[in-house]
Amino acid sequence: MFNKDDLLFFDHSPYSPHSTIYGLIKKDSTILDIGCNAGYLGRELQKKSVISDGVDSNKKALEKAKKYYRSVFFRDLYTPRLQLANYSYDYIVLADILEHLPQPGLLLTDCKKYLKKSGKVIISLPNVARIEIRLGLLLGKFNYSPGILGEDHLRFFTRDTGIKLIEDSGLRVEKIIPTGFGKRIGMLPTLFAFQFIFVCALREN
Repeated sequence: MFNKDDLLFFDHSPYSPHSTIYGLIKKDSTILDIGCNAGYLGRELQKKSVISDGVDSNKKALEKAKKYYRSVFFRDLYTPRLQLANYSYDYIVLADILEHLPQPGLLLTDCKKYLKKSGKVIISLPNVARIEIRLGLLLGKFNYSPGILGEDHLRFFTRDTGIKLIEDSGLRVEKIIPTGFGKRIGMLPTLFAFQFIFVCALREN
């Protein structure tokens, strides 16, 4: 079963996915942090008086996250049924998690039931179409390494396949934000973004 390493830091760089997601969440809101790990996002969101709940498949990490979240839930994220009773949230965050799952669309579809009608789902996905990976493929190289090509990544996404995953799950993409160098230079994000942050809403039937 997938367990991420404990993440006890928050990357405060203005171009990082952490800072980007933090900036998207309004004060005094409620969030569900799926794949919360040791609670680095929940810890920062306390500064905004945000009420956070966390879900993860790593029991050790959840023990550390307890101090930053109203409630934490141990769930096998390979099994796309969160079973959170009658909770509802202004935001559902799936940061650095969907690429680790064999069927990420099933989790996305399930989590919608916990989103308020006007709520947002915030998703980060690594960009496998980044320039150095494209160049490596031209040279016949596809080597697993920490980061976008992490050995624990089961799925790989481009900007367009990320959109397809989201739309197939019954959500609508409202905004896409590149991270890293792609955000810093503000051009050619599909070549230079390390990740894409997707801000999504429920799709109207």
